Amino acid sequence: MVVTSFSGRLFGSFLVLVGCSLLVAGFVLENRSQGFHIHIWIVLAALLVPIAVGSYLLLRQVDRRLESLRASADALGQGGPGVRVPVDSHDELASLGRSLNAVAARFEEKLHELRRERDSGEAVLGNLRQGIALLSSDLTIHHANPRFWSIVGIERPAGKPRLAAARQPVLEEVAEEAIRSGSGVIREISIYVEERSEYEISVVPVRGEGGPPAWLLSIEDLRPERLMANLRREFVANVSHELKTPLTSIRGYAETLLSGGLEDEANRARFVETIRTQAERLEALVEDLLQLADLERPDAPLDLKDWDASAIVRDLASTFEDLATRRGLKLEVEARPGIRARVDRKRIELALRNLLDNAIKYTDTGVITVRVERTSSAIRVSVSDTGRGIEPEHLPRLFERFYRVDQGRSRALGGTGLGLAIVKHAIQLHGGRVGVDSKVGEGSSFWFEIAPDGPHLRS
Repeated sequence: MVVTSFSGRLFGSFLVLVGCSLLVAGFVLENRSQGFHIHIWIVLAALLVPIAVGSYLLLRQVDRRLESLRASADALGQGGPGVRVPVDSHDELASLGRSLNAVAARFEEKLHELRRERDSGEAVLGNLRQGIALLSSDLTIHHANPRFWSIVGIERPAGKPRLAAARQPVLEEVAEEAIRSGSGVIREISIYVEERSEYEISVVPVRGEGGPPAWLLSIEDLRPERLMANLRREFVANVSHELKTPLTSIRGYAETLLSGGLEDEANRARFVETIRTQAERLEALVEDLLQLADLERPDAPLDLKDWDASAIVRDLASTFEDLATRRGLKLEVEARPGIRARVDRKRIELALRNLLDNAIKYTDTGVITVRVERTSSAIRVSVSDTGRGIEPEHLPRLFERFYRVDQGRSRALGGTGLGLAIVKHAIQLHGGRVGVDSKVGEGSSFWFEIAPDGPHLRS
């Protein structure tokens, strides 16, 4: 080993130096004493032995410490974690060991920082909706997030595959076009994996400091954007249709009155009453649209306080007793006191009001039952009726905006088609969920569940 051979050479050189010094000293003493004295050489030999032994032991200790420093430096150079040089003295070698330990600590700190940055970057890329791949000019994939491989429909190959491994020639065509032009390219393409899907692909150059040029390929699914566009068109069409019906009625009867209907004493009161009814319907629709828009805001505020959920339900149900009685229905509340929840009372009352209003409107005879129950993890509020029930094919869409099971009856009863959508969004703001259980001919039970400690518990 390098250190051992160095120590051996140093020890040999030291012995030669000491031996020569003692030999010279012996000759000098003999010259001064004018004769040969054996005891002088015995004394000098006796001095040489402990000096040699002491020097050997000292160099052995230095040799071990140098070997420890060398091994630690090698381990540090290879990136070994937790490498430290043992320091048990206060000489120059110990100072060198402390310096190496400081370098190792800084090295590990920098390594951990780089690993954290790498993990954070991979976490960001792994959770993007877009597929991302970093390419070199020869279309080698140096990095790609899981979404990229999911879009092209294959498992990630080992090593650094070529873009051809994605088995989507259109990706190679767009990437090659960008590389030839030296600038970014954006295209809408179709990718076939089990079925045809539309995507927007972009390939842009990545400007780095030195090194070969790189290209960033991203793939974004166009389905969510187009679905939202379809929903917006459908919503506008539904709103337009819902507004058009009462407006047409109001305009028609107003024109009838202006065209001589004011003198028709037998019918003019009915005409005015129809206008008032349609205006109320229009007002209800606008109010529901405003409430729904408020609930759908990303920053919709919640005034959360600790309330007795049973008291909220009993207080609100009492305001519907007269309406239920007029329709020949019995309204029952099953809610034991003390079931507390951290909620926005105004929003909960809005949801419950819509459920009660629907139950009374669409139940001809029987009982409306409101229950408040505490389950193992949530508070469940349900509104059950003994109405006609709902066919199973309608149940998945009941909480959609403007969805009606019986459109003619709903409009005749003054429904806007937004009540259950308002219920859903009011409860979702609390991190809860809504649902319905129904059997045709037996009735329906609409319910919602919320966490007692507030919406921060939502998953």
